[in-house]
Amino acid sequence: MRTIVFREIKDHIQSLQFVVLLLFSVVLFAANGIVFARKFQAENAAYSAAAAQFAPNTQHLFLARQPNPILFLAEGGDLGRPTSYYMMAKGYFSASAPRPRDYKLPDIPKLDWSFIVKTIFSLYVVLLGYAAVCGEKEQGTLRLVLSNPVGRVRFLAAKYAAILATALIPLAVGCIISLGILGVSLPQILTWGLASRVLALLALGVAYLSFFAFLSLLVSSVLRRSSLALLCLLAAWVLFAVLIPDTSGILAEKFAKVQSDYDAAKSIGPMIEKEVWAKIGALQPRIDKGELKTEEAIKAEADKAFEEGQEKVRFFEKSYEDSLAQRAALARSLARISPVALFQYAAEDLAGSGAHREEAFREDLRAYSRQFDAYVLKKNGKLVGQSNWSFSTTVKLAGKDVEIRSPRAEPYRGDMSDFPRLVERAALLGGGLKNAFGDISGLLLWNIVMAFLAFAVFLRADVR
Repeated sequence: MRTIVFREIKDHIQSLQFVVLLLFSVVLFAANGIVFARKFQAENAAYSAAAAQFAPNTQHLFLARQPNPILFLAEGGDLGRPTSYYMMAKGYFSASAPRPRDYKLPDIPKLDWSFIVKTIFSLYVVLLGYAAVCGEKEQGTLRLVLSNPVGRVRFLAAKYAAILATALIPLAVGCIISLGILGVSLPQILTWGLASRVLALLALGVAYLSFFAFLSLLVSSVLRRSSLALLCLLAAWVLFAVLIPDTSGILAEKFAKVQSDYDAAKSIGPMIEKEVWAKIGALQPRIDKGELKTEEAIKAEADKAFEEGQEKVRFFEKSYEDSLAQRAALARSLARISPVALFQYAAEDLAGSGAHREEAFREDLRAYSRQFDAYVLKKNGKLVGQSNWSFSTTVKLAGKDVEIRSPRAEPYRGDMSDFPRLVERAALLGGGLKNAFGDISGLLLWNIVMAFLAFAVFLRADVR
């Protein structure tokens, strides 16, 4: 078996496609290191400037999000998320600085390690394995090899080991180059924590490439012509890497009915009209009837109407965000049929990016919002709920105009040295492994199924 493995690896290494992949890997991983080093340096400088300018304020806050230094492993959409948030009392926060979008090429993926492995190296494994069995049949060498005391199981296992070993050589070279560039540009990120994440991601990459190795051996064992095997494997790759992930989003939009951003924005106006202005409009008749006799009573009723309307609007916005999150979760669940999606989501968890990291950050914001409310209540003695909309009007009281307006939080002028700061929880590898457990298990299950089918078919195959 060892002889077959070494012979296969030698043949693969001496081929033109191996040289091309090696050069391609060097270029891609070098670009990965250069691009992500520059982006992190720019983002870290912007974050440091925002943190230095942070001013305690009991009315509203601008909160900067800490950049992730290891997005080069798996970007997970983080570079398209907001860099800062606007916060006010009673749990109101919203993105204040959305990222600029590339409308010319909006769907171009980021050149992170996960993209390189799931796209380039999976295709390379297919090219290594499509003729592993049927190519030997076409050349007439398969029957000759199996006439020796090798055994079919050992033969196919040797083919599998040679495919993986050959793919790992350019992968290891590329990773070392990327880390070298990042180490020169960002020496502070080279820690044992990063080393453990890199090893975990490489192990995940081996499991992912292993699936395509087993799939290639299965198809190569079933079909007798290598050209047909290659065509079928490329079709399977397109199915797993493109069609299933893209279709999952379409199906999620069909099954999870969520109104558009435009329709949601249009709903707020009538809601304010119903919940606030209708109650404000009812103040004058109540004044005329003598129910409200003082300016204080009128303003108290106006504040009450505004706060009740605020609560309805905040609840609507929260429900809308939850609906969007549920639709995204459904799309991800449907995409998990594909081992490509399983690898991508697990890689994001290991890199501390993606959907789980975004939800963890929003939980940090909600926890900080409660600290902020408690601090404002302690300093000002009251908590005024606000949002980005307001009102101002007048009513008549005994022939005198009384101005009523939406309440605003009062600034605190005293000592705020004890003002709480936002603390983001660190994305630990243990937490990432826990989040990725289901995806890793699914990927391993795909390997077990493909391995069983590949060996079962080859053991029964006609080698003539």
